[in-house]
Amino acid sequence: MAGPILVVDDDLFFRQLASDLLSRHGHRVVVVENATLALEEAARTPFDLVITDVVMPGVDGFALTARLRERDPDQEVILVSQRTDLRGSEMALRSGAADCLTKPVEAHDMLLAVDRALERASLRRERTQLRDENLEFARFHNLHQRCLELLSHPDLEWLQERLTSELAAICDAQSAALWVTDDRGDLVLRAYRGLLDRQFLAEKMSPEGPLAGRLREAQPWSARDERSAVMYVPLVASGEVVGLAQLSDPLSGDFRPEHVRDARVLADFAAVGLKNGRKMLALQRLGLRDRETAAYNLSYFTDYASKEIYKARRYGRTFSLLTFSIDNLPLVRVRQGAADAKKAVRGIIKALSKIIRDSDVIAKASDQEFYLLLPETDFFGALMFVRRAVAAVREEPEAMEVEQRLPLMLVGGASTFPKDGEDFDELVHRCRRRMDERRASLQRRLMLDGLPFWDEVDLLLGTPNSPRLPVDERSEPSRRGKVSDVLFDELQAEIAREMMRDPGSRGLLYVGGPEIRTDLPIAAGLESAPPDLSSRIYLLGRRVDLESHPALTPVFLEGDDRITRHEFILWLSENAAYALIQRRGHGATWGFHTSDTAVVDGLISKLQAEYDLQPY
Repeated sequence: MAGPILVVDDDLFFRQLASDLLSRHGHRVVVVENATLALEEAARTPFDLVITDVVMPGVDGFALTARLRERDPDQEVILVSQRTDLRGSEMALRSGAADCLTKPVEAHDMLLAVDRALERASLRRERTQLRDENLEFARFHNLHQRCLELLSHPDLEWLQERLTSELAAICDAQSAALWVTDDRGDLVLRAYRGLLDRQFLAEKMSPEGPLAGRLREAQPWSARDERSAVMYVPLVASGEVVGLAQLSDPLSGDFRPEHVRDARVLADFAAVGLKNGRKMLALQRLGLRDRETAAYNLSYFTDYASKEIYKARRYGRTFSLLTFSIDNLPLVRVRQGAADAKKAVRGIIKALSKIIRDSDVIAKASDQEFYLLLPETDFFGALMFVRRAVAAVREEPEAMEVEQRLPLMLVGGASTFPKDGEDFDELVHRCRRRMDERRASLQRRLMLDGLPFWDEVDLLLGTPNSPRLPVDERSEPSRRGKVSDVLFDELQAEIAREMMRDPGSRGLLYVGGPEIRTDLPIAAGLESAPPDLSSRIYLLGRRVDLESHPALTPVFLEGDDRITRHEFILWLSENAAYALIQRRGHGATWGFHTSDTAVVDGLISKLQAEYDLQPY
């Protein structure tokens, strides 16, 4: 339908004449008496045609035409003038007018000029509408293609990366982040890009609480932080929350309605794609498991590890690789038969499967060797897992049944990305080196695993007449004999300095002796420790005068004669392992000290069991 016509003239007679003539021919007409009122009307209502007098008080017809064409370059204008010379017509056309009529205007001339102008306006409007429809079709076609692509790729890692990219692209956002629900129902950060600072992104969010209502609505919502506009896009498939996307830093400064609409469409497809990707991953894992043990095969594991390495590099994350070996499995097979050997392997895999998380992956590398990948796990966490794994195997019924006839020699090694290497082969090599160190350690050579804490202390300390400790060039050094009287204090001070240099490094320290005192070097060294100190420090002994300390936890052991006769430091961290045990005598201090990780870890484990201390 044609828009209204605006008639501008200071002559009341012409305004009335033009209005009556055009109205009789079915046109809607608005009349005003000067250019100022005409501009106000044009600002409120779009006109298909403006008919204006040239000579008017104030702003004339030429200036009005220029102002109208500034707002809309396609505005149709007919100028009406008393002039009959060619110069006046030329000026009218130069000003952008479509036609120029001379007063007195013949009705036929006006209607002809108006029809031509309105026809041009109509064609222009149709062309604009067609162009907009084509652009909208192209936009939806592009969106449709993006959606189909998200449905056509079952790889979950690819989907997560691609979804953040696609959402950012269709919403003109410079930054995007994606949280995907894990097996426990929590939203876990899986991908991010753009101008976001990783430390300000939540690693995990609960879909309950204030967020629950928003997610159930399955509608994008906008917010604004102190830096930019933010849009949150829920990913919901068949009523199930699959994930949540965050978009920020829009190029236009804010998100427009079409951004919200397109994000909702893409999110619906993406939610289905992610849900299907998870199902496909579960099916792949099911088909890539060893029949005997249900562990994954090595091909799947190396592919999974390569993806984890990519994510760790891309997002600055860490993960740990563990290797376990049943060193005497061939002997079990020879002495007790293949059935017991298979039972031992099944028992170990069952034990490991009980203590791993949903995100951890275990694989069978050979008949007697297994790999574990622990995402988001540092080296100290990997060491603690090795300890838990060995303990879990000892309690698994199938493994226990075999061990009653022949003890299983299970050894584990750990490495961490990027601390120990940045590719799979480097990490495996490092694991095997640490396995060799454990094989050569005093823990195995002296068969210390079954001894209680104080029996092991007595064995390690020995006496001046005891034989020398066995030495292996592959193992870390261990010594016993006379030690300096000040070594116990100096070592505490050095450990305190190391913890203060790197407060974020995780570790476990036990300092034991006859008395827990305020003047212990470890207490003085950590007096100004930050509240986020990641190491845990315990003091064991008889209560004397230690006041509350922000970094230390006292464990009071009253009436235990064994601890009153000994002093010890047991330290295990991401970067160090050290143990000092000493017994003060008449005129000399007799001690044992080692940096053998297996011995240190074994002593800590047995100390925790001896006094019912909470494991890390």
